[in-house]
Amino acid sequence: MRIYCMSDIHGCLEPFLKALETVDMESEDSMLVLLGDYCDRGPDSLGVFRTVMGLQERYGGRVIALRGNHEEQLLEYMSNVDDPDFAQAWKLADSNLATARSFLEPDEFEHVRHLLVLKRFEEAYRYTVGRMRKAHGTVFRWIGGLPYYWESGFGQVFVHAGIYEEAGVDWWKPGTPGEFFTSMPPMYVGQHFDLDVIAGHVNTEAVSGIAGYRGIWHDGTSHYYIDGNVMKNGEVAVLTYDSETGRYSGPGLGRH
Repeated sequence: MRIYCMSDIHGCLEPFLKALETVDMESEDSMLVLLGDYCDRGPDSLGVFRTVMGLQERYGGRVIALRGNHEEQLLEYMSNVDDPDFAQAWKLADSNLATARSFLEPDEFEHVRHLLVLKRFEEAYRYTVGRMRKAHGTVFRWIGGLPYYWESGFGQVFVHAGIYEEAGVDWWKPGTPGEFFTSMPPMYVGQHFDLDVIAGHVNTEAVSGIAGYRGIWHDGTSHYYIDGNVMKNGEVAVLTYDSETGRYSGPGLGRH
C-alpha cells in the first residue's frame, strides 16, 4: 500500500490541486490522508472543502480527512452567533475574512464590509453566518463529522497536531485531551514513541529550527512534520509512505 499525506492547505486551492497531480489514487492500493486546516488565510477555503468532499465521494474510504484547529475555529464562530461577546472575535478567527469571502456571493460580502464600516459588528456577524449556513449547510455538517486522528495498520497515527505520548502506545487514545489533537505544540520532538506520529499544525521551518526550511521534516525518531507553509512558499508538501519498503519520502526528506 502507498499512503499519501498532506496538511495545512489553508484555502490555497491551486497549490492543493497541483499537489494532487502527484498522487496516484487510481490504484486500489493507494490512500490519501489529509490532516486538516483546509480553511482560512488563503483565497478559496470553500473550494478546498468541496475538493476534499469530492475526493471522498469518488474514492470512498481511501480518502481520510481529519480536522484541524482552523476547522474547530470555524465551527466555533458558526455556533456562537447569538453571543454578543463573540461579534468581534469572529473577525479575528477568520483572518481578513478570507474564509467568509469564499463562502459568500460578491454582493453578500460587500454588504458585510458595509456593515463593518458602520461598526455594526453583531449584524455583520449574524448576516455572514446566516448566509453561510443557508447556502453551504452540507459543508458544515461534513466539517462537524471530521475525526481527530487516523491510525493505520503500519504502526502510524496521523493527526493534525499531536497526541499525548506519555499515556503510552496502549492508552494514547483515551489519554489525549481533545484539544491536543488539533492544537498541541510539538512537545515530543526527538523523543521515541512506539508509533510513527505524522502531523502538521506547526510549519516545518518553525519546528525544525532551520531558517528557510520548507519541506517535510523528520526529527530522527518517531515524528514526521509535513506543514511546509503554503502561505509563504506556495506549495503543499506531499509525504508518501510505501508499506512494502516501510519508507517515507517527500520534499526535503529523501527516503527514510
